[in-house]
Amino acid sequence: MFIRTYFLFSTIPKIQYKRFISTAFRNQMINNCCSSVQSSLSPPPILSTSVEKSCTENIYNRKMSLSSLSNNTSVNPSPSNSFTSLSSNSSTTSLKNSKKSTATISIEEITSENPCLTCQSPCSIHPSYPSNLKINYEANLHGTVQPHTRHIIISTGKSDWDKIIELESGNLSAALYEYQQQKKRDNEDGKLLITNSNRQNSTLPFLTFLSFFGNDILIYPDNIIVRNVSTGKVKEFYDQFLSNNLNKKEKDKVEGNDFTTERIPYQAVILICGHKRRDLRCGVAGPILKDEFEKVLKEKKMDLNSIGNQGVPVYLTSHVGGHQFAGNVIVYRNGQGIWYGRVTPCHVQMIINKTIIEGKIIKELHRGSMFDDKNERSILDW
Repeated sequence: MFIRTYFLFSTIPKIQYKRFISTAFRNQMINNCCSSVQSSLSPPPILSTSVEKSCTENIYNRKMSLSSLSNNTSVNPSPSNSFTSLSSNSSTTSLKNSKKSTATISIEEITSENPCLTCQSPCSIHPSYPSNLKINYEANLHGTVQPHTRHIIISTGKSDWDKIIELESGNLSAALYEYQQQKKRDNEDGKLLITNSNRQNSTLPFLTFLSFFGNDILIYPDNIIVRNVSTGKVKEFYDQFLSNNLNKKEKDKVEGNDFTTERIPYQAVILICGHKRRDLRCGVAGPILKDEFEKVLKEKKMDLNSIGNQGVPVYLTSHVGGHQFAGNVIVYRNGQGIWYGRVTPCHVQMIINKTIIEGKIIKELHRGSMFDDKNERSILDW
């Protein structure tokens, strides 16, 4: 048998033998390729019931989370893909008292610039708040700012204020508050927010206890600094700079007082609630945020030491409301007050880049505007 088979193959001409082998090899390769293609076109394996349910729930929860942001429901802040103009009823309506229109931006749109925004807490890159700090992550931030006509920021050079600054006898905030209450009883003027800050005075600190030496005051949205306001001149200061109900004769009289004023020179001002005696949450979060803001501003050469008064100062302030949403940050830029809540050190770079430099509002952190109309609790209507 072996001899017969060998003889059979030996009688095949060399050319035909090569053609025979080539044809057999080609047919085998075609069969292999067809098998491979068929397996690749077969349907993917079916997920187990539990896995399939989990995936479906994740997709559903994400859609509901994004939908709730636009409908103002109380859920955790979730990323979305919207980018809209600042408006009250439409995307093209301008701010009431703003020269420039501002836009909103979602965190999801900028995570590629700062991947830390999506990291889990606690963060290994930035400082973190203590785990026992009870911050409200459930309530909706939108519209949680009380409307005010003006924000009065008193330079005190310290941050260890009494629990209620309006009751601290002998200080400027208490004197202003008392006179403001009198005006309110007379149905005059709007609501003022009086805040202490750790900003240094132009007056020497050890002289401010004297009635004729006072504090520097920043006034928004007027965007001015009034120097050396003492407790003895509270009435004159209030009537000249804060009252809206004086007639021309009264205005001329109070404007004769010797107050030194100037425009606020800073590119922007960052205020962070750090009133520890009022609430521990802001007392802990405030200094941590202040350090992080100052660090990033210094790296970008936007701090006061780098470029003087054209820079961006960061101040701790007394109670401004909403301690449950610590860290509370107010950014004043071009006379507009943008109020953020639940700010962490991971958000600092984004706030500087997007809000201070580009003038955009970060939707997930936005609580509202300082000077909203009482019937419009926020400058945004999603």
